[in-house]
Amino acid sequence: MRNKFLLVVLCLAILSAGCSAERNIGKHFKGMTQEELLLEMGRPTRTDTAPGGRKLSIYEKSKFLKPAPINTGAFQYDRFESPKTVKTETYTFTFNAAGVIDDVKYEVTYAR
Repeated sequence: MRNKFLLVVLCLAILSAGCSAERNIGKHFKGMTQEELLLEMGRPTRTDTAPGGRKLSIYEKSKFLKPAPINTGAFQYDRFESPKTVKTETYTFTFNAAGVIDDVKYEVTYAR
């Protein structure tokens, strides 16, 4: 019984890793040129240079998230709400010397 449970948990972990946002973003953008990226994402927030003639284009998108009610499933007199936060998504694209995307990194941070 325990082996079956471990097998199911392992399968779920593998399936969820295959559906990660960073992996899907990487598949979509790898191989694009800098001009194609500009058409799709617009101007980058920052650009940097990396060793070896590589170039980094960094896009940051921030969104304010309002408080959301939290339901505890039990009767309560007071309202429970999640705190207000700012969600920041950071996309980092690494271009090789030919101007083609080699690597894509995606990061999400929340600040109160």
